[in-house]
Amino acid sequence: MYLNKVWANETLAADPTFFDNLILGQSPSIVYVGCSDSRVAIDIITESSEGTIFAHRNIANSVTLDDTDTLAVLQYAVEDLKVQEIVIDGHTYCGGINAVLHDYEELTGPLSTWLAPIKKLYDDNKATIDSITEPYLKSRTLSEMNVKRVVDLVNGLDLVVNARNKGQTVNVHGWIFLMEKGIFQNLNITRSSNL
Repeated sequence: MYLNKVWANETLAADPTFFDNLILGQSPSIVYVGCSDSRVAIDIITESSEGTIFAHRNIANSVTLDDTDTLAVLQYAVEDLKVQEIVIDGHTYCGGINAVLHDYEELTGPLSTWLAPIKKLYDDNKATIDSITEPYLKSRTLSEMNVKRVVDLVNGLDLVVNARNKGQTVNVHGWIFLMEKGIFQNLNITRSSNL
């Protein structure tokens, strides 16, 4: 709480109208679905100012059709905020991805359930992924496959399809954050139209 007070006081000293302007609303340019990993905070790694990125983070940047939390975020972003760019972002050295690769059978409870779609993705591509001997590349490959899975899923959501049918532009992008370099890499799997 102390650090928050320091930030608030420093912010107010630098700009006496900052909080008055902050309450006027938001107009983000993207909705970002990324991992909860504390090392990958989107506003920090992009040096974004408040109100520019509508963000949602969860373990291994996953989305499922029964995940009402993420779906509600996407619905609000597309329908109310009229955000045109949806970014699905994985990252290297992801704990959720590594759990699927190394000790999924030991997981229990909500974490096991949450990672199940990624485990299925791994099982469906086991021969390809297991043929990769270098641990970093194996993990990165599954992370990129998971981003593509989520991009395809989000692109087919009714809320995205309906928005496009009404003339709204909605692009679904797939990125990976290379933690070891501090940069994003576009996976070139953007979906801009209904299937």
